[in-house]
Amino acid sequence: MTGAQHQRKIAWQRQQRRQFVERRGYSTAADYATGRQREAVLARDGHACVRCGMTASEHVETWGRPITIDHIDKDRTHNAMGNLQTLCLRCHGRKDITPALIVSRTEPLKERIAELRQAGTTYQAIADALNLSIGSVWNACRRWEIA
Repeated sequence: MTGAQHQRKIAWQRQQRRQFVERRGYSTAADYATGRQREAVLARDGHACVRCGMTASEHVETWGRPITIDHIDKDRTHNAMGNLQTLCLRCHGRKDITPALIVSRTEPLKERIAELRQAGTTYQAIADALNLSIGSVWNACRRWEIA
Protein backbone atom coordinates (compact mmCIF):
# COMPACT_ATOMS: atom_id res chain seq x y z
CA MET A 1 0.00 0.00 0.00
CA THR A 2 1.43 3.35 -1.01
CA GLY A 3 1.48 6.39 1.24
CA ALA A 4 -1.35 8.01 -0.73
CA GLN A 5 -3.49 4.87 -0.51
CA HIS A 6 -2.86 4.70 3.22
CA GLN A 7 -3.91 8.34 3.66
CA ARG A 8 -7.15 7.70 1.68
CA LYS A 9 -7.89 4.68 3.83
CA ILE A 10 -7.36 6.69 7.05
CA ALA A 11 -9.58 9.51 5.73
CA TRP A 12 -12.29 6.98 4.80
CA GLN A 13 -12.15 5.38 8.28
CA ARG A 14 -12.46 8.76 10.00
CA GLN A 15 -15.43 9.64 7.81
CA GLN A 16 -17.10 6.32 8.66
CA ARG A 17 -16.60 6.95 12.39
CA ARG A 18 -18.02 10.50 12.12
CA GLN A 19 -21.07 9.22 10.23
CA PHE A 20 -21.57 6.50 12.87
CA VAL A 21 -21.58 9.15 15.63
CA GLU A 22 -23.97 11.37 13.66
CA ARG A 23 -26.42 8.49 13.09
CA ARG A 24 -26.27 6.91 16.55
CA GLY A 25 -25.06 9.62 18.92
CA TYR A 26 -22.16 7.60 20.31
CA SER A 27 -18.79 6.37 19.07
CA THR A 28 -17.82 3.07 17.49
CA ALA A 29 -15.54 2.53 20.50
CA ALA A 30 -18.58 2.71 22.81
CA ASP A 31 -20.36 0.23 20.54
CA TYR A 32 -17.44 -2.22 20.51
CA ALA A 33 -16.96 -1.89 24.30
CA THR A 34 -20.35 -3.53 24.84
CA GLY A 35 -19.88 -6.29 22.30
CA ARG A 36 -22.04 -4.27 19.87
CA GLN A 37 -25.03 -4.65 22.19
CA ARG A 38 -25.45 -1.00 23.20
CA GLU A 39 -28.73 -0.51 21.32
CA ALA A 40 -30.19 -3.73 22.74
CA VAL A 41 -29.25 -2.75 26.31
CA LEU A 42 -30.72 0.74 25.88
CA ALA A 43 -33.96 -0.70 24.46
CA ARG A 44 -34.24 -3.25 27.27
CA ASP A 45 -33.68 -0.56 29.92
CA GLY A 46 -36.11 1.88 28.33
CA HIS A 47 -33.33 4.30 27.28
CA ALA A 48 -32.98 5.39 30.93
CA CYS A 49 -30.66 4.90 33.90
CA VAL A 50 -31.77 1.80 35.79
CA ARG A 51 -30.93 3.44 39.14
CA CYS A 52 -32.27 7.00 39.00
CA GLY A 53 -34.41 6.96 35.86
CA MET A 54 -32.61 9.75 33.98
CA THR A 55 -33.49 9.33 30.31
CA ALA A 56 -30.94 9.25 27.52
CA SER A 57 -32.17 12.61 26.20
CA GLU A 58 -31.99 14.19 29.69
CA HIS A 59 -28.47 12.78 29.97
CA VAL A 60 -27.36 14.49 26.76
CA GLU A 61 -28.95 17.76 27.95
CA THR A 62 -27.28 17.53 31.38
CA TRP A 63 -23.87 16.09 30.54
CA GLY A 64 -23.50 16.80 26.82
CA ARG A 65 -22.76 13.16 26.04
CA PRO A 66 -24.61 9.85 25.62
CA ILE A 67 -25.81 7.82 28.59
CA THR A 68 -23.39 5.03 29.57
CA ILE A 69 -23.59 1.25 29.44
CA ASP A 70 -22.05 -0.35 32.52
CA HIS A 71 -20.48 -3.76 32.96
CA ILE A 72 -22.03 -4.86 36.28
CA ASP A 73 -19.09 -7.09 37.24
CA LYS A 74 -16.55 -4.46 35.97
CA ASP A 75 -15.15 -6.99 33.46
CA ARG A 76 -15.07 -5.16 30.13
CA THR A 77 -14.74 -8.43 28.22
CA HIS A 78 -17.92 -9.92 29.76
CA ASN A 79 -20.54 -8.55 27.36
CA ALA A 80 -23.48 -10.83 28.17
CA MET A 81 -26.78 -8.94 28.26
CA GLY A 82 -27.25 -9.89 31.91
CA ASN A 83 -23.96 -8.17 32.75
CA LEU A 84 -24.79 -4.88 31.01
CA GLN A 85 -26.99 -2.06 32.34
CA THR A 86 -27.77 1.54 31.42
CA LEU A 87 -26.43 4.08 33.93
CA CYS A 88 -26.12 7.87 33.93
CA LEU A 89 -22.69 9.32 34.67
CA ARG A 90 -23.60 10.10 38.28
CA CYS A 91 -24.87 6.58 39.08
CA HIS A 92 -22.04 4.96 37.13
CA GLY A 93 -19.49 6.94 39.13
CA ARG A 94 -21.15 6.06 42.43
CA LYS A 95 -21.22 2.38 41.52
CA ASP A 96 -17.58 2.17 40.49
CA ILE A 97 -16.02 4.54 43.03
CA THR A 98 -13.19 3.13 45.11
CA PRO A 99 -14.48 2.37 48.65
CA ALA A 100 -11.50 4.20 50.18
CA LEU A 101 -12.76 7.40 48.57
CA ILE A 102 -16.13 7.25 50.33
CA VAL A 103 -14.86 6.72 53.86
CA SER A 104 -16.30 9.39 56.11
CA ARG A 105 -13.77 11.80 57.55
CA THR A 106 -16.33 13.13 60.05
CA GLU A 107 -17.54 9.82 61.53
CA PRO A 108 -14.42 9.23 63.69
CA LEU A 109 -14.77 12.81 64.98
CA LYS A 110 -18.48 12.62 65.79
CA GLU A 111 -18.12 13.00 69.58
CA ARG A 112 -15.68 15.91 69.25
CA ILE A 113 -17.88 17.69 66.69
CA ALA A 114 -20.93 17.20 68.92
CA GLU A 115 -19.07 18.60 71.94
CA LEU A 116 -17.93 21.65 70.00
CA ARG A 117 -21.40 22.34 68.58
CA GLN A 118 -23.01 21.99 72.02
CA ALA A 119 -20.46 24.49 73.33
CA GLY A 120 -21.65 26.94 70.66
CA THR A 121 -18.69 26.62 68.30
CA THR A 122 -19.50 27.61 64.73
CA TYR A 123 -19.36 25.15 61.84
CA GLN A 124 -16.48 27.14 60.33
CA ALA A 125 -14.46 27.07 63.58
CA ILE A 126 -15.02 23.31 63.91
CA ALA A 127 -13.97 22.78 60.29
CA ASP A 128 -10.83 24.85 60.79
CA ALA A 129 -9.91 23.12 64.07
CA LEU A 130 -10.40 19.60 62.69
CA ASN A 131 -9.05 20.23 59.18
CA LEU A 132 -12.41 19.53 57.51
CA SER A 133 -14.56 21.46 55.08
CA ILE A 134 -17.42 23.52 56.48
CA GLY A 135 -19.77 21.54 54.22
CA SER A 136 -18.72 18.20 55.67
CA VAL A 137 -19.19 19.49 59.23
CA TRP A 138 -22.59 20.99 58.42
CA ASN A 139 -23.76 17.81 56.62
CA ALA A 140 -22.54 15.59 59.45
CA CYS A 141 -24.33 17.69 62.08
CA ARG A 142 -27.50 17.63 60.01
CA ARG A 143 -27.19 13.84 59.52
CA TRP A 144 -26.59 13.29 63.26
CA GLU A 145 -29.31 15.81 64.16
CA ILE A 146 -26.91 18.02 66.10
CA ALA A 147 -28.02 21.64 66.19
